[in-house]
Amino acid sequence: MKKVLFCLLAVFVLTAQTSYAEKWQSVGARAMAMGGAGVAAATGSAQQYYNPALLATQNSLHNSNVMLNVNVELEATEKLLSAVDKVKDLTDQFKELQTISGSANAKQMSSIAETLSALKDLNLKNTGVVVGANVGLAAKIKKLAISVRSYVSAGITPIVDTQNIKLTGTGTNIILGSTTDPTTDENKESAAIIKNVIEKYGLTGSLGSLLGHGEYSASELANAIVNMAKDIGSSSSDIKSMAETIADEFPNAADIITGATGGGNYKDNETQVLVDAGAFTEVAIGYGYEIHKGISVGGNVKLINGQMAETGILVLSDNKDIGDTVKDAFDDRKSTNNFGIDLGVLFDASKFFGKDIVLSPRVGIVAKNINNPSFDRPDKPATADAKLQWNSSSYNLDRQYRAGAAINPLKWLTVAADMDIVKNKTMVNGFDSQDFALGVEMNLINKSSFSLPIRAGLNKNIANSNSGLEYTAGIGLNGTGFCLEIAGGVSTKTTKVDGNEIPASASVALNLGVLF
Repeated sequence: MKKVLFCLLAVFVLTAQTSYAEKWQSVGARAMAMGGAGVAAATGSAQQYYNPALLATQNSLHNSNVMLNVNVELEATEKLLSAVDKVKDLTDQFKELQTISGSANAKQMSSIAETLSALKDLNLKNTGVVVGANVGLAAKIKKLAISVRSYVSAGITPIVDTQNIKLTGTGTNIILGSTTDPTTDENKESAAIIKNVIEKYGLTGSLGSLLGHGEYSASELANAIVNMAKDIGSSSSDIKSMAETIADEFPNAADIITGATGGGNYKDNETQVLVDAGAFTEVAIGYGYEIHKGISVGGNVKLINGQMAETGILVLSDNKDIGDTVKDAFDDRKSTNNFGIDLGVLFDASKFFGKDIVLSPRVGIVAKNINNPSFDRPDKPATADAKLQWNSSSYNLDRQYRAGAAINPLKWLTVAADMDIVKNKTMVNGFDSQDFALGVEMNLINKSSFSLPIRAGLNKNIANSNSGLEYTAGIGLNGTGFCLEIAGGVSTKTTKVDGNEIPASASVALNLGVLF
């Protein structure tokens, strides 16, 4: 037994040194409702996914079953979708700016300020969106499990062009107005607002350079912008609105404005969103075995078909919606077949010591895809815009490592916690995932023939400082021969899509099963 345990430990330790993988997906409504915790607490056929060593354990209600699960999860950093939403709203204005060879009106100058601010939000570290969804049908017969599961993982990565933002030269060529003081009190007030923000954030030289007048003072720049808008017919109220927009947006855009040295024209800006997605279908066989009282091991062998898709949009000039772009990408997907191997270990203290231990603690660890199965990405289509960047390397379902613990303070009460042992890469460049999950399950009715559990949990991506705390909850209905479970989660942070505030991360799950 000692040799077996040593070999298993060696596999975990040696492979963990280079382990980076995609975001861990929740499978099943029970675990999702408990914040995503299941390595030491999963029941039924979900044991195969969370920790195949759990298959060696027996439970009167979930010993043998067939279960259908559907899960959908989304996680976004706080500002990405809001920034993309803002930039897309400005696309029509940007197309007008591309053809300017003269003065810009107040509305167009407001659009420039908003776009520069949005580019700053897109350029934040660890910015992205991770979308995951899976559907599976699994059967557990005592210690053996067989499953067919399909899951989708997609990443949306912004690639920001912070250099091509000049508003003079070939293409866009904004001609400023007079540098003299505006003639009306209203416009003088607007110029003062612009002057103050330029001076406060040290933008005089850099903004002047973008506008083709690096020699202007802050006061001259403010006057020239206001007079330009007035000369082209903008009303005093529109100019006041422009000044307030500049005052709101320039503080956030200051780094973009001051950092654009030696770049090109705004017309040629190549800011884009790269969409990388994979759809995987795996057929898995898992088995759990108790090698010593209280110590169980288990494993899965999986045949995997992976279909990779990739595309992108130039956010300042492409009218395509991100959702439509992802859909179109799968028309040009690349299919690859491979296999994967999972290993798991479970320690049950009460069984190991042969007596009731306080809280009945259990500890587990699982390693998924320890052989790093890889899948080919599609080549860049000949019809794709030459400005679009492309990730041509293979995509690996790299190793995932997760540890979990569970206790039972009472027979009808389970508390469980999981944590990814290492940071996991995702399909978003620079966006890491390392989940901490905590959950509780209370069986309001806890009989061998019928149970009514309610669940709640917390989940936090501790690898990403912008990630909000997600609250989860769910309920189950388990009776003679059937199982129905639902769960959902929502984060404390929000983002904006199509002008509407939505949670920055959210999840839903449904289980339907037959117990026997």
